Amino acid sequence: MIDHPSAFNLNTIANWQLKTDESRVELPPLQRSFVWKVNQVESLWDSLLRGYPIGSFLLSKSEDDQMFLMDGQQRATSIALGLYNPWQNAENNFWSVKNLPTVWIDLQPTQETSQHKFVIRVLTPSHPWGYQRVRHTDPLSVPDKRRALEVLKELEGDLFQSYLTIPDAHKFPFDADLPVPLSFVIQAIQDKGASWKESLADLCITYLPKAIKTKHCDPGSLGYGEYVRAVILDENFDDRGLMQSVQGLSQIAIPGIIIGQQSLKTTDDAEGEDPTLFVRLNAAGTRIVGEELIYSIYKASFPQAKDLVESIGASFIAPSQVISLASRLVLSEINLGQYPTVLVVNEFIKRISNPEFRTTLKIFIGNKNISPARQLFENGFNLILSAGKFNMPPVLVKKIIKDSPDLFLMLLHWLKMHPEDISNDTQQRIICALTAFSWFGRNNIKYVRANWLNIVNGDFWSKNILGEAFVQNREAIMYPLLKPQTLRSYLTGKISENLARYDGLTPTADHPIMEIYKQIFADVDFDSEVDQLNSATAIWSNFLWKLYQCKPLILFAQRDYINSKFKDYNQMETLEDTNAPWDWDHIYPSSWIYMQHRVNASMRHWNNSIGNLRAMALEENRSESNNLPPSIRLNGLEKQSFVNPNDLPLWNQLDHRIYDGETAAIEVHLSAVINRLCNIYEHWYTTLNVAELFSYE
Repeated sequence: MIDHPSAFNLNTIANWQLKTDESRVELPPLQRSFVWKVNQVESLWDSLLRGYPIGSFLLSKSEDDQMFLMDGQQRATSIALGLYNPWQNAENNFWSVKNLPTVWIDLQPTQETSQHKFVIRVLTPSHPWGYQRVRHTDPLSVPDKRRALEVLKELEGDLFQSYLTIPDAHKFPFDADLPVPLSFVIQAIQDKGASWKESLADLCITYLPKAIKTKHCDPGSLGYGEYVRAVILDENFDDRGLMQSVQGLSQIAIPGIIIGQQSLKTTDDAEGEDPTLFVRLNAAGTRIVGEELIYSIYKASFPQAKDLVESIGASFIAPSQVISLASRLVLSEINLGQYPTVLVVNEFIKRISNPEFRTTLKIFIGNKNISPARQLFENGFNLILSAGKFNMPPVLVKKIIKDSPDLFLMLLHWLKMHPEDISNDTQQRIICALTAFSWFGRNNIKYVRANWLNIVNGDFWSKNILGEAFVQNREAIMYPLLKPQTLRSYLTGKISENLARYDGLTPTADHPIMEIYKQIFADVDFDSEVDQLNSATAIWSNFLWKLYQCKPLILFAQRDYINSKFKDYNQMETLEDTNAPWDWDHIYPSSWIYMQHRVNASMRHWNNSIGNLRAMALEENRSESNNLPPSIRLNGLEKQSFVNPNDLPLWNQLDHRIYDGETAAIEVHLSAVINRLCNIYEHWYTTLNVAELFSYE
């Protein structure tokens, strides 16, 4: 049943989250988290200021007149973010945003996007300086980030630790002309009308740091607040219709359609709400699919379990993925240990209606006191983190799970079936297998499916069992991993032979590398030797390409540095904002290669490999070093950069920009890069004893 339509002004909508004690509107359990991106928030506020319609809200009303927002959460939260003023009010109760972004507006833009009249800027935890102003979906360039960081460090002074910990009060858009918080502008115009400029200037002077300096604005000794006052009170200042637009915000009434609670009631005696309406609403707006939609349906079925499910993920994986993995484990248990495929939405709806599945899943998730799922996931996280042993950076654990959830499912299933204490050797083999499959596997979903029934074996993490599933239907979905000395010998030999040209790196048919790969095809009936050779060649190509670009290997090699500088980093939750707080720095400068003429083709290729990359904190990676040779750039940073004694002398010889034709210098460059690549691979290989599981030499 649909009640009569209603309408809400912007302040009322914002107060659903800013003043929850005065609001009768809540987010129902089946709603998903905030998923809008920065540019969507910016576009919504540009639309509001221009008087454009932004759609309507759909709410349900309970018998006690409590309202639940069924459709429009993304717009409601974006409105609240624009009106939220963290400088004057730190209290808030946002529905589903943990790390709040702040919204600014540029009062005097000299450039703007082709689609926006007003230049709205959104700052997030991993982008405290905002995005580019014209290409507003793109992050700032690395040089601009460094320049912004220098200003932020000056604002923070001795309190500065990392740009991830900078308080909202010290953040500002860097690629802007005259940015101020949007909430300041709205407050000043709504409170003071035509006298808004003086009020806005007072707010800026009171709350904003004096030392703010943007890419296009340097107030000097005047201080930023006083500079804002001088500009906006100047008789030539053009507000571009801003005052009229902000005054118009108070006239906006966004339609709300209110339905009765009976529309949400389940059709049987099950607890929770019927997810059918939400599934249909998902056909419009920002679509969510797969795991997110299944999680929303789960919350509708078990509304009391929401907080528990969020705690199970422990910031390593999203609650939606927790439910996906938990559901598959339960499905395997019900089906007598068979491999559980990924559940699609319709199948999950069918399963959650089945009493056996529903009850088993509910028991597995448990409650805040006893949760088998929470204990199992925690054991899995801690096993891979291996604190005090291998000290895996949390970001690596998160990446393995995010990129290869079936591998983590395999581990969880094994832990569930083998709850006994795990020896150090077994833990090492598990981490070895998970990293090897994640970084070099060709089809991990197919591999886990093929090996699923073997998980019951106590010695599952052994070469014999893991190797059984390497080949499926003549396709190598996993393969032997070469010993470091075999790899190094082959690649360094190619330097003197043909400058290690990327189109000349395939071993010949009788090369030992090809013989190693052919071993896994011993029981495969190929039509010809050529087919077998082609399969072996495909393995080599896959391995070399994945090794070439495997940044997780760099993080593993530099994990002491990563853990010391970014020990708490494993994700940015807000607005799908996942940029890492380090820069991928080229030891031999990319500015000497990228878009440059007279560059040797092999140097151009290998310069972007992991052999020439290091992770470096943005605050340590100064822009002037872009044009310095490796011999200077590595000085004192060899250990944290994972540059070893066997490749350091080579880097120290690279004291100038190398041009095509300088054969001796080119060979030194290639030797430095390729040897460091092999060192990175060897460090992982020997640390985790990869040969025990994956060597066939």
